[in-house]
Order: sequence, then C-alpha cells, then structure tokens
Amino acid sequence: MQKLNEIIKSLDGRPVSSYSKLKGAYERNGVTYVISSVTGGQYRCASVDVKFDRSGFIDDEVLDDDSQIAVCSHILTEFSVSAYMANNEMQQSESNIQKGVFIPYCFGTRVLPSSAVKISERDITVRLNIRLPYNNTAYNNGVRATEFTKAESGSVLAMTKSAQRESLGKRKNGVISSKALKLLLTKNLPSLAESFEKSFDKERLKRAIQLYKNQQYIREFLKKQGYVSFIANGSVITRKGKTDYKDINGSIPFVSPESLRLIIKLPDGNFICGMGIKNGITLITGDAYHGKSTVLEAIREGVYNHIEGDGREYVITDKSAVAVHSEDGRSIRNTDISFFLSNLPTDKINPKSFSTDNASGSTSQASAVIEAIESGSSLMLFDEDRCANNFMYKDEKMRSVIKNASTVPFIDNARMFYNQFGISSVIVIGASGEYFRIADTVLLVDKYVLYDYSNFTKENKKSASFCPKPRLVDISELREYCIRRNMEIKDGSVIRIGPDEIKTDEIIPHLTRGQLDFICSFIYFLAVMECNAKCELKTAIDRLYSKIHTQGVDFIHQSRLNGSTEIIEYVRPEDIMAILFRMRSVKFTDKR
Repeated sequence: MQKLNEIIKSLDGRPVSSYSKLKGAYERNGVTYVISSVTGGQYRCASVDVKFDRSGFIDDEVLDDDSQIAVCSHILTEFSVSAYMANNEMQQSESNIQKGVFIPYCFGTRVLPSSAVKISERDITVRLNIRLPYNNTAYNNGVRATEFTKAESGSVLAMTKSAQRESLGKRKNGVISSKALKLLLTKNLPSLAESFEKSFDKERLKRAIQLYKNQQYIREFLKKQGYVSFIANGSVITRKGKTDYKDINGSIPFVSPESLRLIIKLPDGNFICGMGIKNGITLITGDAYHGKSTVLEAIREGVYNHIEGDGREYVITDKSAVAVHSEDGRSIRNTDISFFLSNLPTDKINPKSFSTDNASGSTSQASAVIEAIESGSSLMLFDEDRCANNFMYKDEKMRSVIKNASTVPFIDNARMFYNQFGISSVIVIGASGEYFRIADTVLLVDKYVLYDYSNFTKENKKSASFCPKPRLVDISELREYCIRRNMEIKDGSVIRIGPDEIKTDEIIPHLTRGQLDFICSFIYFLAVMECNAKCELKTAIDRLYSKIHTQGVDFIHQSRLNGSTEIIEYVRPEDIMAILFRMRSVKFTDKR
C-alpha cells in the first residue's frame, strides 16, 4: 500500500481525470487490490479486483464442477452484504458524494454463472466498482454554492467576485482530495475486505452448495418422472408488486393439494414434499386477486435456481419453459403460422411465410407458439390477462356466427402440441370454461390456497397434425450493425442494435445489468465471429452455448459496447432466441 499512498499524495488538488494514475496492483495483509480501469465523466468509477487466498474460504472437498456456480453466487452475496455495511459505516448518501462509495454488483436472487466472482487454484477474485470521491466543495469549506446560500464565513457568497469565479470553476471541473481518497482506498477498502474475510462462514457456504445440488437433483428427477414443475410446501411465492422481493407480510406459505402431493428424497438424505405438475395441459383458475397469476409467475421463475431465503428455493420448473403472450407491434420474419391462420380472403398475406413489422395480438401469439417449437421448449406458460382472446378460444356462439373462419384458436389443438412435439401447457384462465374439456389437471385458487378441481369432463377429441416449415437464419444485416458497434444498452432494460429496440423485460422479468451485457455480447459474438453462413438459428446458438459452458461466460464478453459494464451474467438460450426472433435485422429464409 506504500506505493498507492505515494500516488494518492501526488494527486492532491489535481483534476478528476488524473484518477487514471491509480491503475495498478497493491497488496495488504495477504489481500491484493487490482485497480484495472477508471471510467466515467464528472463522477469517476474505479473497477477493482479484490483477490483473496482461496484456502481461507473454500475447503477443497466441497468444490467441484457442479457446485462452482453456487460457490461464486454465495461469495458474491456475502461480499455484497459486507460492502453495504461498509457504506453505512462511512455514512454515505447521495448528497455526500465527496467520500466515495462501494458499488457491489447488483445480482438479484437467481443463482447464475457470472464474471463477478472468479475462482482459480489459489485465489478468489471479487469484482467491485468504487465511485471515487468528487471533491466539489474543496474550495468553499464544505458549503455548496446556491442562490440561497447565506453569506457565512468561508461560504461562496462571502468571497470576492474573482474568488467566486475561481471557486465555481474548480468546483464544476472537480478536483481530487488526497485526504478523502486515502481514507477510501487505504483504510475503508482494506477494512471491507478484512471484515468480509473474518465474517465468512464456511458452514453457510456448505448449505448453499447443498441447496444447489438439491435443486439440480429435483430438476433431473422431475424430467425423468414426467413432471414439468414442482412447488415445495412452505414456499413463499408472493412478491411485492412488480419487484422480485418476497412479500412476507400476510403471505400464505404454499401447501400442496393432497391429491397432487409429491415427495422427493434429496441427495442429502432429507425428504421434501410439495405439488408436482405433470406433463400435459394444466389449468390454473379462480377469481381475480386470489393468486392465479402469482402461482404462474412462481412457476415461470422456477426455471432458475434461487438463493437461500428467497422463498422460492424449491420452486423448480422445466428449464426450457417460455411465456407465450400477445405483443402488439412486434416484428415477425418469415414465420409459418398457417396452422393458426388460413383460408384468408386475400392473396397478399402468405401465412406459410408470414412477415410484418407491426403484428397484431393474435398473429404475435401464433408466432410465439411456433418459436417455442423452434427453440426446443418443453413447456409453454399462458396468462389469460396477457393473451389475445381471439387466439386462445372461440365459444359456440361465435363459431355459429363465423362460418368461414380464417383463424384456428389454440384451444382446438393444444393437445396436439403435447402429443406431437412434447410441449406441455400451463394456462391461467378465469373467464371461459372452454378449456376444461382439454385439461389434464385443473388447479383452483381460492384465497391464495390451491385445490385440485376434478369436477370437469375431459374431451378426447383427435386433433390435427402440424409440421412447421423449417427455416434458416440470415444475420448478414445484423452483422453489419454489430461490426460498426451500432448497438447500446439504454433505459435499464432496452437494447438497441441498429434500428431495432427490444424491451428485454418483456421476455426476461427482473433482468440484471450483467444479463443485459450478456445479451449484447452474445449477439455480437454470434453475428461477427460465430454464424457466418445461413443455418438453423437453434443450431448456431447451441454451438455457441457449448463453448460458453466449457470456457465460461467471460468467453464472449464485449466490454467496449456502448453502455456495457465490467460484469456479465448468464441468460438462457431460449431467451436469446426470443430476442433475436423480434429483431427486424434478423432475416429468415426457407430451408430447401
């Protein structure tokens, strides 16, 4: 740290652009701090790799390839807690920026591979961003200059006009306070690292590893036994509004109906009991505000493993599940939706190769179903509130009125998608009883409690067969935008590539910034370096994902893209495909 002290001393009073001189590696008490970059404008942020001796955290016998994701996730969680506690001790606030602040990666509650923590044979490296001190009050004794500032001793208004101009100019440009910087980097940062190291609990790490292994075991068990989802008794699945924080006030822990109860023996010897949803067609019904959509959202979120304390640790769903809903105005390119759209009164529309820049609710949902087949999904999730009614069903009255129908509702052939493609469906329905005739299981939600409703008659009607026309992807236009780096992350959940702007939170709820980086980096790598000829989109994506699984998520990271950060976090291939399907610059041609 002696070298860092000397650098900090030399920076006193210099403009904040001189923060770049901090880059380098420094060591104290066995912990190494590597300042790899300093970025930003008026407010500068330093990217710091904090390296610890691995032996102080991980026993060799608990770490293997299957548990490394859980280990990294747990270390990141614990380190983030220590960072926030350190910020509280420094009494940080938005109005007190001159001290600096620690900014750990905001990762959510999902257990996913990321570059925020790396484990080698000797070290554990945690990536930390630090907002460096911005000493905008160094020349007026800590008093901000506003038009309402009183002329107190040492304030701007007590200065001469020339002194005011000098003070305001230097405050606008920003200067470095060696005192604040030294306190932040040579005292508070080492104190954070040492506190984290001292408080780290190896037993909690072992529990996190065992939880992850249990979750992975349940996934395999469900797949082998013919289930698409499992919700453990005691799970807390209600969230606070649209956030991903559990609602513990007044929430009712989940309890499985007796007839759907499933007991699973876990690898650690314990047993877990909950509700199993079998392959086929499952309805979730009930009145408004009783919890239908809450159950479906929990099932959707079950494609991910979650950390201890989330409430959905043992909500496990087929990892290929996709949500299917209407999206007015989305782009569709050369998609065969002829199964749902035929006998049209015009020749201008070709349903076997349907394209539009402004899809309707029904055509967008029809396209989403075909894309689910193409992506290899085994489970589709429908919420009536987000679906196009004319796509989902037609009642008997409408069928009698419309003699020459051009559209085939999903209800008529939902069974076919399971029988022919092995795709199950979970459907939230509250306004029509039409779906009861095709259901295998009906779940009735009443006051947040689930019941197995069996008072319905199942129809065994034979459905038509369907073979969507195979197509090849052409990303030559997308490649041009990527090569020019005409792409950016904006507004927290929107990615722009060329003229396309995709709202990713419509596809991936509760998206993290690292996942946005993954999406942009993946698309760039796919378009520029991986997919140079026409091929099936799933083939190209699976090929790149196999490399990621072998070499890690950092393998594709493009840190120089507009809006990108230092950290990248995993996104499912099904979600990447859904984003590419919605891009106008991604073309599709018939496979001949």
